[in-house]
Amino acid sequence: DEEPGWTSQFRELVGRIEHVFDDASDRADLLDPDDYSASQKFGAERRAAGSDGIYWPSVRFDGGHCIAAFWPDVVPIPVQGDHFSYHWNGEAVDYVRNLASGETWRVI
Repeated sequence: DEEPGWTSQFRELVGRIEHVFDDASDRADLLDPDDYSASQKFGAERRAAGSDGIYWPSVRFDGGHCIAAFWPDVVPIPVQGDHFSYHWNGEAVDYVRNLASGETWRVI
């Protein structure tokens, strides 16, 4: 419900995870985008077994990957990367500006 011309700022966070996670990529039974019961059970079992976490392909973003880290020390504190401003035209985000470089992209 924001008026046209509203902007919001976002900061990119950059980090590394250097732990071995259980790979669930070949477990089709765990990759249901609507029913998490099998994946939650699997996650609970792996955590109880002392796993650092799980890695799997995203079911919503083609080519993306996801992680579930079970312990705080598995994910180190990230550093800030780029800083962006998103412009709202009243219906959608229509422009994104990188505040560090000044480069602006039109969102189609």
